[in-house]
Amino acid sequence: MLTDYFHVQLRQGMEVVLPLDSAVEVITLNQKEICPIPGVSPALLGVVNQRGKLLWVLQLSDFLGLAKSPKQRLQDNLILLVVTTESANSSAIGRECQLACVVSALKGIVTLNSIKIKPVSARLAPNLGSFLSGVTEIEQSVVGVLNVNTVLSGISVYTNSSVSI
Repeated sequence: MLTDYFHVQLRQGMEVVLPLDSAVEVITLNQKEICPIPGVSPALLGVVNQRGKLLWVLQLSDFLGLAKSPKQRLQDNLILLVVTTESANSSAIGRECQLACVVSALKGIVTLNSIKIKPVSARLAPNLGSFLSGVTEIEQSVVGVLNVNTVLSGISVYTNSSVSI
């Protein structure tokens, strides 16, 4: 079965795809527009007001445990990919959870055959395994298939707090 995915680069050498229906929009904003929240994990940069709603901003690379290069620092202007999934706790009222994920670059939309998505090897992605639903190859590069539901549900566990997305 063919499915459309949004293809993004996280850090140098790490790319992921996520189902296109999980991507809501792309936002570019200055880091100064993010309001930091004390007491949460450093991967949660804070919140931003998006059309009257507070939207959590997640440094996705940090959350996934990807190593930083020694010279890498957070840029002033950030590319945010807003992802969504229906909250299990609020499905009765139909509220969706949304999260803005910082990405390094947008690679575009790709159509993938589900037959070509392989299971995640523990050797290939020891820290990422629980957040990926598989891996595939795009232009001779191994690319992870991000499980947005797992990322969204993992925020509270990761921060050891009662963060509500």
